[in-house]
Amino acid sequence: MKLVISIVYYDSGLPTLRETLVSIVRSLDYAAGELQDLKAKVVVVDNGGILNRVKHLVSQVFENGVHEWMVLGTGGNIGYGAAHNLVILNEQSDYHLVINPDVEVLEDAFLKAIKYMHHNPNIGLLSPYSEDPEGYKQYLCKRYPAVLDLFLRGFAPRFVKRYFAERLQEYEMRYDLKGRTLSKEVMASGCFMFVRHNVLVNVKGFSPDFFVYFEDFDLSIRIGKRSTIAYVPDVRIVHGGGNASKKGIKHILMFAKSAFVFYHKHGWRWA
Repeated sequence: MKLVISIVYYDSGLPTLRETLVSIVRSLDYAAGELQDLKAKVVVVDNGGILNRVKHLVSQVFENGVHEWMVLGTGGNIGYGAAHNLVILNEQSDYHLVINPDVEVLEDAFLKAIKYMHHNPNIGLLSPYSEDPEGYKQYLCKRYPAVLDLFLRGFAPRFVKRYFAERLQEYEMRYDLKGRTLSKEVMASGCFMFVRHNVLVNVKGFSPDFFVYFEDFDLSIRIGKRSTIAYVPDVRIVHGGGNASKKGIKHILMFAKSAFVFYHKHGWRWA
């Protein structure tokens, strides 16, 4: 049994990447203690133009371990999905994990994810329970977004969000996902996508239509047409990122461009 993990690094900070890698090694070691046939490979793709520094960091984290690792350089920022595809479409495995460089996985996360996928062969993609670094629950799974939902979450003042609170909670599937495992078609977050590799290859990985933003929703839709997406709260992570609207005008424009591509491809829904 083989698990390949791909991480795309751009500008989240090397100390944060180190924390992510350390948590990955810890969780792999824990899983390997019970799954004797588990083989793992971690591939970090440098999209930030600091290949030698990333290589040095990764080699330090893995130097005394048993898990295979590799660092790839893209020569520049080729986009989130395209960078992951360098790994997805060129590695052979049973399972593939797409994970952000600002995610900490709990020690038993990989063991529980692999066991769940093994016992549920109809599941193509697993999405975990997530908290932010302050311990607040994050809602990684979403319904198909209306334009109004995206505007409210990203730009509406707090008093307006309060008025639309029930709508936003529905969009975030807070009622459907509360305290139980739910297996159905959802929009899963790209910060942690635990995927059956043959399913991922059959949909040809991430779409080249997206540079950044919405590539995870697009992938979720395409995977959901072939298999089931599962929210599994026993698999737990801590995620530090998100919210393009707070990252400046450049990210807002990239978000808007990707949103247009997404709706043009999958269908507009205004409200």
